[in-house]
Amino acid sequence: MDFFDKNLAIIAQGQPALAARLQQAAPAPAAVVGASRKGEPCLLVGQNRLTSSVDPVGEGLSLALNAPGGPLVALGFGLGYHLEPLAGKQKIIVWEPDLGLLRAALSARDYSTWLGLCCVVTEKEELGDISGYQAFVPRAMQRLYPLPAMALERLLLMAKDTRAPRPQEPRVLIIPPLLGGSLEPSYWCKEALAALGCQTRIIPMDAVAPLYRLARGRGKPLPLERQARVQAPLMRFLGELAVLEAEQFSPDLVLALAQAPLDRRAIRELKVTGSKVAFWFVEDFRQMQYFVEVAASYDYFFYIQGQEMEAELRALGANYSFLPMAAHPPRHRPLGLSPEAQQRKGAPVGFMGAGYPNRVQILSRLINAGLPLKVWGTDWPLSGPLASALQENRYLNSREIVEIYNSCPIVLNLHSSPLKDTPIGGVDFVNPRTFEVPACGAFQLVDNVPCLSDFFVPEEDLATFRSEEELLEKALYYLERPGQRAAMAEKARQKVLANHTYYHRMEKLLDTCLGPLPAANVPEEPINWMLNQAV
Repeated sequence: MDFFDKNLAIIAQGQPALAARLQQAAPAPAAVVGASRKGEPCLLVGQNRLTSSVDPVGEGLSLALNAPGGPLVALGFGLGYHLEPLAGKQKIIVWEPDLGLLRAALSARDYSTWLGLCCVVTEKEELGDISGYQAFVPRAMQRLYPLPAMALERLLLMAKDTRAPRPQEPRVLIIPPLLGGSLEPSYWCKEALAALGCQTRIIPMDAVAPLYRLARGRGKPLPLERQARVQAPLMRFLGELAVLEAEQFSPDLVLALAQAPLDRRAIRELKVTGSKVAFWFVEDFRQMQYFVEVAASYDYFFYIQGQEMEAELRALGANYSFLPMAAHPPRHRPLGLSPEAQQRKGAPVGFMGAGYPNRVQILSRLINAGLPLKVWGTDWPLSGPLASALQENRYLNSREIVEIYNSCPIVLNLHSSPLKDTPIGGVDFVNPRTFEVPACGAFQLVDNVPCLSDFFVPEEDLATFRSEEELLEKALYYLERPGQRAAMAEKARQKVLANHTYYHRMEKLLDTCLGPLPAANVPEEPINWMLNQAV
């Protein structure tokens, strides 16, 4: 017998919007409703058995007897056996993340005597104010919904968060990656946090980078399975090291940057030390998918991309905030290089970055069209039009990069994409170069990505292009106008110093994670620090 219409009528009385969604939903294809040994329906979802195949009623009663007292947020509807004994006795919100699975459950049993006593939701945002509630997550639901379970745990912790005001000198432990593009920014975060009055400590993860490289194989790549067997113990060790350091330092906040060696277990143990744990994901989520495994584990997850990334994080149950990249003026600054140094590091139009497929294709055509370009960075082809323009095909440190920015009349910025046919301006983030170039006092010619205008005024602070033809035309135009270049570059530099440094980003991060400082304790913005501390 199908009970869907009868149960749906109960839901429609109190939650008409949910009833309408359920009416349109298809039952979850992986859900199999069968008969238990005692005759009642039982439920299997893929390899996960959500109810006993022998006595689901007795199992549900046992689970209910062990549920916390008071108001509950129950994760997973199942077939309702564990909810029925509690309905009417305790206030219950049931969060069932799978609309199709809920529809299948509504067809399997008659819940009309108690369903109206519960509030059923399918989205995390529908939970509302859950202050005073406790989680009710049976083991079967934990296995089926590991990420929503972590999200629920965090939401309940935040709902009852009665933390003291932000400390005057917060203790912040920074966990960098072993190598890669966010290694140096980890140290810039440390300096900015110190300028904001924090006591800081950073774990020198890069000290074991040679071992990590060795674990990836010498020259010939290792099979993935063999590589994982070698690397996994190293990653576990580094996670344990981070927990040990937190136990000794007692930080108010642990800040991990992209590719920091923390898995869900390490994140959970860091929380046990009493610290808030945050992550700044300064990468393209389409290429770096590891965030899916850990995003919901962090108390705070900061990201640099647009609405698609937001939708991914929402689906994972993460607590997310937008935090774009920035410049670090003690590093990114005018250098006053000699003419000889500028000659060595310069070009009429200079580009520094990795040879992503879209860049290789576009820049090759522009060189053939007459663009006076030189290129620095990694992964560029050693043949074809770009070969003659290539100056350094290797990883450059930030000091070398700043010298290039200081030496080129025009610094070209073309955002990266792994797809060679990505249209110009067709990405959804602003890369760090967008802020670093003007901080160096350099003139920037950048593709007009949609979010660029959130930070700068195109054609006033920097020059933009939407096509290869416009790039070439503007490069040749501005090469003949040094005065105009200098005026625009100075406007952009002042805007970066006022709004887009690591100091500003860390200030927002602290406000989000630890709360704002009382107005009387807010330090003055350290412009002198930003301008005068060379690193």
